[in-house]
Amino acid sequence: MIKALHLDDRLIHGQVAISWTRFLDANVLLVINDEIMKNEMRKKALKMAVPPGVKYGFRGVEEGIEFLNGPESQKYRIMALVSTPVDAAKVCKGVNGIERLTVGGVRKKADYITDNLNLTKEDVEALLSVVEAGIPVGMLPTPRDKFVNLEKLLRKASENREG
Repeated sequence: MIKALHLDDRLIHGQVAISWTRFLDANVLLVINDEIMKNEMRKKALKMAVPPGVKYGFRGVEEGIEFLNGPESQKYRIMALVSTPVDAAKVCKGVNGIERLTVGGVRKKADYITDNLNLTKEDVEALLSVVEAGIPVGMLPTPRDKFVNLEKLLRKASENREG
């Protein structure tokens, strides 16, 4: 079963490997990303960050959605990881039972939204579509942090681009 869906451009890194897996008691880290499926070197690098005793998997977006909705996923406690807001929106809309989307950070050359979050117009629209689907979206770099709902900042960013 999916324990969390987390958006972070770094995918698997120290906070995910240690803090999140312990907090969620996750036994699988599932990276959902079409680009990663084509990049063996990046997969190898990400595998090195997986803590002992935790399984890992890599799936394209459609395959990841199919897996998370399938009976096989019910055997595991899964933390699903996506690196882009567009992928996050596809997973949120395609997978049953996602309670919220946590964001660790998206760092790229794009408009500043808040610390560790820079988004293009397409990114903002994707995350607003998640909010409009009834799924809260918020910054939560570590499980010890407070969930900071991003809806107002996303709406403001959307309005600023329109006006």
